[in-house]
Amino acid sequence: MSIEASIIIVNWKVCELLRACLQSVRDQAGLRMDQMEVIVVDNDSRDGSVEMVRAEFPEVRLIANADNPGFGKANNQALPFCTGRYVVLLNPDTVLLDGAIGTMVRRMDACPDVATMGCRLLNADGSLQRWTGGAFPRALNLANHYLFLDRLLPRAMRPMPLYLDHDAQAEIDVDWVSGAFMILRTGMLGGQLFNPAFFMYGEDMELCHRLKLAGHRVVYSPAASIIHYQGASMKQQQGDVLLSSLKGPRQFYRQMRGPQGLWIFDLFTVSGFGLRWLLYRLASWVKPQGNYQARAASSLDLMGRAWRIMKG
Repeated sequence: MSIEASIIIVNWKVCELLRACLQSVRDQAGLRMDQMEVIVVDNDSRDGSVEMVRAEFPEVRLIANADNPGFGKANNQALPFCTGRYVVLLNPDTVLLDGAIGTMVRRMDACPDVATMGCRLLNADGSLQRWTGGAFPRALNLANHYLFLDRLLPRAMRPMPLYLDHDAQAEIDVDWVSGAFMILRTGMLGGQLFNPAFFMYGEDMELCHRLKLAGHRVVYSPAASIIHYQGASMKQQQGDVLLSSLKGPRQFYRQMRGPQGLWIFDLFTVSGFGLRWLLYRLASWVKPQGNYQARAASSLDLMGRAWRIMKG
């Protein structure tokens, strides 16, 4: 039987979530076991993940790294072992629902000009995660996102949003889809996945940018859904790794706009987190029983990180 999908999962210290993810691949991929292959790359977790995969999922090809080279490089390690018509990138903190991969394979088969497609990413409570996909960062949509203009302007006047601003009920062309779940047409990759210069975050934007420059489409499809326990690995990170969520998109913006345009990205990022801190602080005085104090503290922390990145 031909392999329909080669599934790559990069893991870092989320053993229990990885177990649930792999079990969902067995139960809810929507493909027979002989139609798919699963490759797990473990980035030196040392939490029992490697032993768990070997003992409980013998069908999985396991690559156990002696260090943490980052999300992008680890996915690149797995690509040469992929023999499927499609490559599926899947985060270890996800759970497939209702035959999600089989559904996305069929959607890709129906759209031969699409290079990559993302599906609905859901929070644990079933609500939509906006960072499922969106537009490349530009001055207008950065202002729209960080300065709450999307709350003030009518939809017809807004630029294409940095992140999805509604739960689309039909497939739409977008600039990028999240690396938490991407299905990619193997023949359009040219033997390359992510730019190794990106450690974590932003690499999915850069990959989609390359595919679009080559004349291919990038599509978001609500046909399939998965649960994404966002940030489970990041909660265990420290130091510079924690800055990746801000550094990655900034690095991609620099690649697109050049270093002379970085001040726009930095201006909206720092001022946006500062505005959030101020509004949440005011809200915490009005409604002290809410979680606004925690949101204010988080916004202040992110503003500080963005400032440190801007200052180098």
